[in-house]
Amino acid sequence: MYRVPLNDLSRVPSIVKDHILEDVSTIITSGHFLKGPFTSALEENLSRRHAGASVTCVGNGTDALYLALASIGVGPGAQVATVANAGGYTSGATLRLGARPVMVDVDMTTAQMSVSSLEMALHMHPDIKAVVVTHLYGLVGEIEPISDLCSLRGVPLVEDCAQSFGAVVNGRPAGTFGDIATFSFYPTKNLGAFGDAGAVITSDVSLASRAASLAQYGWSHRYSVDLRNGTNSRIDEIQAAILLRLVPFLDNENRTRRNIVLAYHEALRGERRMIHSPDSSFVGHLAVLLTDSRDTDRSTLESSGVATGIHYPVIDTDQKAWEGYIDSTDLPATRHVQDRILTLPCFPGMTNGEIEHVVNALHGLV
Repeated sequence: MYRVPLNDLSRVPSIVKDHILEDVSTIITSGHFLKGPFTSALEENLSRRHAGASVTCVGNGTDALYLALASIGVGPGAQVATVANAGGYTSGATLRLGARPVMVDVDMTTAQMSVSSLEMALHMHPDIKAVVVTHLYGLVGEIEPISDLCSLRGVPLVEDCAQSFGAVVNGRPAGTFGDIATFSFYPTKNLGAFGDAGAVITSDVSLASRAASLAQYGWSHRYSVDLRNGTNSRIDEIQAAILLRLVPFLDNENRTRRNIVLAYHEALRGERRMIHSPDSSFVGHLAVLLTDSRDTDRSTLESSGVATGIHYPVIDTDQKAWEGYIDSTDLPATRHVQDRILTLPCFPGMTNGEIEHVVNALHGLV
């Protein structure tokens, strides 16, 4: 049976593969595998894309979250406001620091953090040390009012841009609204490496210095540990070289992703809808359908040769390992959304025939 995959990471243009192989050969010949010229060039490139902010490339996006939180002083007993529907990465980083997540509900139509719910959480938990906003599925939600609210309360704001690289709101890139931002370059991301990698970005000189030090054991200089909670998290030169080759394609690929999701949206009937925006505040990291008949729709789509997924099936408050560490907060909108999400194929290498096949399958939903 003809089948459209959820993603296919093997679809890399031949010319890009050739350039990457040349870069890998150069790196092997040089013997310079960490903190070399490719890493420096990548950090400079990312800085230019984010209003000249300081960039520290690290081992992965989860480490980036950990380092961002540690940089702003999150530690044992601290409280961190976040959402429960974003895969648990912020909660994991928070718990790793001995802090406790405070769950904030989401907007029922966008699945992004609710401003009113955040305001309530900040009122009920006046000691919250940080707020982490995840731009889920590649959609930047109400980041400007959230940023204003955090500034008013004097609470540092962390932007988790793992799924939103390249998104822009009112001329400003995602990652420049908070005090510090984190990025993941996991292979499925809009800008994806051929392995693990991530970055911490901030315009605050002090935070930048702390993040860079914490990523290198907490050293002030070689073998001298001055900061607690240091770890070993570095991008390698090969991944940096790969990302440098892929960055020039990012904006066009984000437009492609956005157009794919828009095509799906226009194919839907009834109460079904896609979580998306037609403008650059959305970069189509995932094509997520909201449907009241998820099981039936999923079965129909799979029978039609369309692969599907669920991002994410378990919210943080229901994770077995975190029982007792995260309060069982009432999150009605989060649970409503979680029961209705269904991920459809969406990646830049999709053929027109594959997109049309998914569109036709969506037309067939009853």
